[in-house]
Amino acid sequence: MTNRGHWALGIDIGGTNTKVALVGREGLIVALETIPTRTEGSGAQAPELVRRIAESAGRCLQGYPAEAAGVAVAGFVDDGRESMIYNPNLPWLADFPLKSALSRALGMPVLLEVDSNAACLAEYRFGSGRGASRFLCLTAGTGLGGGMVVNGDLLRFTGQCLGDVGHVVLDADGPACSCGGRGCAEALVAQSRIVDQAGCMGGLLDVIQAAREGHLHARSALESAGRALGLLAASLAQIFQPDRIAFAGGLSEAGGLVLDGAQIAFLRNSSDASRDQVRIVTASLGRTSGVIGAAAPLLTEDGGTFGPP
Repeated sequence: MTNRGHWALGIDIGGTNTKVALVGREGLIVALETIPTRTEGSGAQAPELVRRIAESAGRCLQGYPAEAAGVAVAGFVDDGRESMIYNPNLPWLADFPLKSALSRALGMPVLLEVDSNAACLAEYRFGSGRGASRFLCLTAGTGLGGGMVVNGDLLRFTGQCLGDVGHVVLDADGPACSCGGRGCAEALVAQSRIVDQAGCMGGLLDVIQAAREGHLHARSALESAGRALGLLAASLAQIFQPDRIAFAGGLSEAGGLVLDGAQIAFLRNSSDASRDQVRIVTASLGRTSGVIGAAAPLLTEDGGTFGPP
């Protein structure tokens, strides 16, 4: 993949919503659309999603000369980064030839990446990870994933990413998780759980707004999610030894309502070395980190961070 210019399409396929954006060289979004990832009543979910992404991309391009698209998808991808191979929240996308289907629909080359890697790269280059040498980014939304950059390079283990860090078990007697286990970090911080605990109408943003207005159940739900994130961060710090950990994704928009509890839990449960070494922050790009990170390798000369095309 050598197409690097002033603009690129960024596409972030999440468990609930998909974002399509025209992204500029400095990571600035010129145009953005959000569409539902799933289509009710459709028997051909993947082809239908590709069609709707192409329609949104056409509106976002607005005549700009973008020549390639970066696509971030929730879940593991195969070694050639041609398709998604696993995600319990999007089973109908598994083994679908996503890269080639989108390339045909968009009429341009496509680079496929894991969404947690994309969010991590965006924050490392343009946001809260700038200047870090060992940067861990945890992305919480419909699910929970993580990516890490060490000295400018993304770490790739299982599924072309860190693996399923969202399925580290934090509570053996905790709620059932979509993966089939119980008490996973993802099950404790998923936006569906937060909304249920808060007792608010609407989605995660409504819970965050209610908490800011003093709604006690909303505040409690976000604080609980923050504690779970902090406990997960303390566990992962023992393995990866980061110097900075950022919380990204939709949950990061809660700011201190989540971060304060996360920091308390981290300090309580981490080792002496981690407490001295690790800085916990909220990602600065919010919900757009994935879509910016998807496009980032097409906009910068050090696109090799994502490995060979």
